[in-house]
Amino acid sequence: MTAAKTASAPGLAARGVSRHYAGVRAVHEVSFHLQPGQTLALIGPNGAGKSTLIQLLSGVTRPSAGTISLDGRRIDHLPPERICRLGLGRSFQTSRVFPALTVWESVLLGTQASALRTARAGLLDPLSEAVGAMLRTRGWRRRDQAQRERAEHALRLFGDRLWQRRDAPAYSLSYANRRRLELARVLAGEPRYVLLDEPAAGMNPTETGELTELLLTLRRTHPALGLLVVEHKLSLVRQVADHLVVLNQGQVLAAGAPAQTLDDPAVIEAYLGRVRTRPAESDAHLG
Repeated sequence: MTAAKTASAPGLAARGVSRHYAGVRAVHEVSFHLQPGQTLALIGPNGAGKSTLIQLLSGVTRPSAGTISLDGRRIDHLPPERICRLGLGRSFQTSRVFPALTVWESVLLGTQASALRTARAGLLDPLSEAVGAMLRTRGWRRRDQAQRERAEHALRLFGDRLWQRRDAPAYSLSYANRRRLELARVLAGEPRYVLLDEPAAGMNPTETGELTELLLTLRRTHPALGLLVVEHKLSLVRQVADHLVVLNQGQVLAAGAPAQTLDDPAVIEAYLGRVRTRPAESDAHLG
């Protein structure tokens, strides 16, 4: 696909994106295209530039060069809140919850992204909302009910892990459940594309398996949702990804179908520092 066609095609597209810091090339001329309904995994050794790229895509950091577009619209000059309002959600590498809020309140807060997206001119009038809430107008009740339904749906995706704890304060959750809560909050905003920055970090094998099943369920129940997953656990990557992009020293080292790309000698060497010579050597070492 040519650059011009990619620019106008649906999806999240990076074209020649670079981010340099005082001569250090954290990300250099990276290009990829995440299509609606596709799951793209981004992997690479520590320091490869994966998290920097997530920061660039979500608007936290501006690129030094290159362009980023969302469904044909350039977003590399927009602030994070505006990009979120356009339909791009993200989680963070370290768990981020609102400790003073309950689990339910935290996820309900996430529904604001969808509310802002559908409001006239992309904004809600604070005064009208305050009056509507005080008088419980029909329009306010309708929006409130819709937000509650979205929050409940997002929580129930995680079964008893979150729904049964919906009235508990967020700070009381285990580390794994805080990760789940963050993802539930993102999904409650009904984004069209989601960036997941190491969602299985700190999870044991059972919890990683549950997350893998959740991502596979999202693929079935949300067929138009585009997922970009940054992950070190290759067992998860192999099961959920349609396409794989490997970064090394800020640049794309390899890209393609997961099975073939993970067997690329250059990819193995980037992870292990040597070319694998014995077929029996486990690819778990790559993670």
